[in-house]
Amino acid sequence: MFSNTQCLASDVKRVWADADTWFERQQMEEEMQRLQAEHKASIEAAEELHRKKLAEDREGEKEDDPMAKAEAEVLQQNQS
Repeated sequence: MFSNTQCLASDVKRVWADADTWFERQQMEEEMQRLQAEHKASIEAAEELHRKKLAEDREGEKEDDPMAKAEAEVLQQNQS
């Protein structure tokens, strides 16, 4: 038979184990949220860089492409 002291000690150990588990879960949840926020921010930054690069490429194509210039000139002449 367990004495009252042994039962109380067992109950206290369970309570502390539950508290430790809860605290660890809270820490893990906070860490996951932090990692998700970092990931989201890095994805958004990469998407913004990609959009800027595409826009620059389109502008560069207009400026550097002699065929595009010639086509634009012909279209302007035909419309006049």
